[in-house]
Amino acid sequence: MTDTPWKTYAEMIAEGDRGWRQTSVQELLAVAGERKAGRRIIAGIERELAAQRVGYFPTQLPTDQTAFVLLYNQDLQGVGSLLHLVRQLTETGTSTNSQIITLHALLHQLRAKPDEDATPE
Repeated sequence: MTDTPWKTYAEMIAEGDRGWRQTSVQELLAVAGERKAGRRIIAGIERELAAQRVGYFPTQLPTDQTAFVLLYNQDLQGVGSLLHLVRQLTETGTSTNSQIITLHALLHQLRAKPDEDATPE
């Protein structure tokens, strides 16, 4: 695998869809120039994505070529960085309750605050 197709792919994710993209394992195989999604091939794709700062859900890419995955740019503010925080949180080994409390706090900060100067209609 070479850096050039993965760099181009990462740039496409960063520039389109606000830093994230739903795709299939089959598309990732095409970028990698591979036909089958064996464990070795998938591990190589995961390394290439990590090298380009592209995160993904599920946290381990499936070997099913028709499976959907969600890719995101880890460095962009907004959805990509939030997804990266969520992924890191799920990998901490903390209890589900702790994870939910943390996610709630993160999402609460994203809520639009009502304009205090606005008068109700």
